Amino acid sequence: MPKKSKIEPVLVPEEKWLKIQDPPKGIFEGHPYGVNCVVIRYSVDGIGEGPNLHVHPYDEVFYLIEGRAEFTVGDKKFVAEKGAMVIGPANIPHSYKNLGPGRLDSIDVHLNSEWIQYDLPRDGEKLSSKELS
Repeated sequence: MPKKSKIEPVLVPEEKWLKIQDPPKGIFEGHPYGVNCVVIRYSVDGIGEGPNLHVHPYDEVFYLIEGRAEFTVGDKKFVAEKGAMVIGPANIPHSYKNLGPGRLDSIDVHLNSEWIQYDLPRDGEKLSSKELS
């Protein structure tokens, strides 16, 4: 017989995790619900904008809902477009920037129960974690 889950079904309405703004941004941390993931909605309209170079001590998966982005993951650079998924391995510095035209909109799934991020700022870049909190 399959092992029963220790978590209970929960509905998390959008106002509990998404900022009601344009472009939309938000964060859902799973630890209060016993879930081992964090889901971040990140959207940006400006060309060249996006999270600065940073590191997580766990793996991350990005799904592009809309737009085009240039990803830097370690020493690799590539362009991802709407519908693509990108994997960011644990402890590898990564960032991505909106290439346009138009909005970049992504769902980022962190494979950890809470969001842990170490920003590696460069000249002219902002710290990304403050943009979402």
